[in-house]
Amino acid sequence: MKVRGLIFDLGGVAVEWSNSVTYDYIEQKYGIPSAEFRREAEKGMPRVQTREETEEYWMRETFQRFGPVPEGAGEVWGTTFEAAHYNEEMIKLVKRLRQRGYRIAALSNLEPSRARWLRRHGIDDLFDVVVFSCEVGERKPDLKVGKPSDLAVYRLTLSRLGLEAKECIFIDDNVNCVAAAESMGLKSILFKNAAQVEADLREMGVEPDTQRG
Repeated sequence: MKVRGLIFDLGGVAVEWSNSVTYDYIEQKYGIPSAEFRREAEKGMPRVQTREETEEYWMRETFQRFGPVPEGAGEVWGTTFEAAHYNEEMIKLVKRLRQRGYRIAALSNLEPSRARWLRRHGIDDLFDVVVFSCEVGERKPDLKVGKPSDLAVYRLTLSRLGLEAKECIFIDDNVNCVAAAESMGLKSILFKNAAQVEADLREMGVEPDTQRG
């Protein structure tokens, strides 16, 4: 079936950002080894990304495991995201695809402060559909899919696009998220860089510079 839509991950794909920036900041400012803080923080991250726990509580609880909670601990996660920026080459590709008539979605596992940053910085103007895990209560799986509910956020995104899985291509830098998408019939691309994604899209019959009929 002809491709009519594309679904893009954000962090590490359309947005240049790594959580390592936050963990390194915490090590420099508070003296907590970044690898140790990461290990503890990521235990609770899925609960924040699905609205089961507030971001502020999560940060304070994580800091507490290493000693007294510093002032402003609850805001650290959002504050450090201010250094994020769009991957300009990927955004150019997204714009070209939209101009050619493809329906384009952004799908990301995100914490509330980072979702707010993206809203403030025009994410809704760049994509036809925007799905953040912290807003819908479902997230892409980090590990191998174990139950049908692990795919719920993909189905939700397709529903908002008004398309079927076989009509879409999914782009992500996480191999597990790609595998999950493929398990429900989405053609997928494991992201490396913008040029590679464009080349892969062309091989799959998507021509960013050719007007669709």
